Amino acid sequence: MTVTNHDHTYDSQVDFSSDQVQEDNPVTEHIEEPDTYVELGVFNRRLRFDDGATHLMWSFAKPESDRAFPAPLIRVNEGDIFHARVHPSMGPHTVHWHGIEPDPRNDGVGHTSFEIDGTYTYQWHAEPGWPGDPNIGAAGTYFYHCHVNTPLHVQMGMLGPLIIDPVVHPVFPVTEGVTRRAFIDGPEYDIDTETLLVPYSLDPTWHTLGHAAGLSGEDVGLNLFEPSHFYLLGGEMARRPRGDRVWSLSTIRANVAGGERKPTLVRLLNANYMPTTMRFFNHNGDPVRMAELIAHDGRPFRETSRHGPSRSCHFTDNRLMTDIVASGAAERYDILLHPPEPGEYYLTFEWEHWIRREVMGSRTVTITAS
Repeated sequence: MTVTNHDHTYDSQVDFSSDQVQEDNPVTEHIEEPDTYVELGVFNRRLRFDDGATHLMWSFAKPESDRAFPAPLIRVNEGDIFHARVHPSMGPHTVHWHGIEPDPRNDGVGHTSFEIDGTYTYQWHAEPGWPGDPNIGAAGTYFYHCHVNTPLHVQMGMLGPLIIDPVVHPVFPVTEGVTRRAFIDGPEYDIDTETLLVPYSLDPTWHTLGHAAGLSGEDVGLNLFEPSHFYLLGGEMARRPRGDRVWSLSTIRANVAGGERKPTLVRLLNANYMPTTMRFFNHNGDPVRMAELIAHDGRPFRETSRHGPSRSCHFTDNRLMTDIVASGAAERYDILLHPPEPGEYYLTFEWEHWIRREVMGSRTVTITAS
């Protein structure tokens, strides 16, 4: 196969991948004053997971934050000009803003722009939404990750959650400090119990490889992912623990349906390479349709119409209620929880083999409804 890139022709995809443009300090074109600014460096260290195993991990960290996994949460408001100044190490890296669509220089895909040896300031604009319009608005759940030797670097831990919060429209007000909307005209949720849920599977063999393993055409096993550790990462966003550690999900608090408090929002970010199935059930093992899907991959579920606004499905007779959610690599779901009464419920994750479809690993966490 011949691959052409600008004025160069390569004999194979391997030659193309190993000859990407690398720049020490690329210049941000048409730079503007940012509304939100972060700095990201890269670290390399062993971290202990909740099953007692320790693994060599690479990830991003802010200068003032701990070296932890997943990488720091980044929150941006719709309408903001966002800047992220990146200081890579351990070889070239990029930051890809998965689900955001900036210009190629700021998309963080080395194949279409450059890989960074020195520093670079990524810049993009979070598009504001408008009630009833399904075609505009950036509010939702995303993530950022390195896009150099992507399968390996993401598996090594170079990923973090990215959330874009909506502007507040006068027709859809919120109680400041207590609730927030998932998108401009979407349902309100309880800020205090907002939860990040990140399924992640780990193949220890991959965690012995170097930064550029496989990029020169050698077979290092990146076509064979055989995980033996299965984790649920995350927790309540308002209470992420400090320290150089893995952020592990142990329990979820949920507000009972029909109560004074708004529902709990779970933001699912699938950070593994296998099909997964999530189920909700009660203490008797019976399925409970308590999960309402309100958005997928940063796009709200709406009732579309040729006439008039496209309302959020939450405000229609066609709410997307379920007890089971299937997802794959890089998928995100925004899920409101509606437990019918106080008590304990359970959320189970199962990881399935791509070919044999057998369950390779599972995890269960308790949902405490009050």
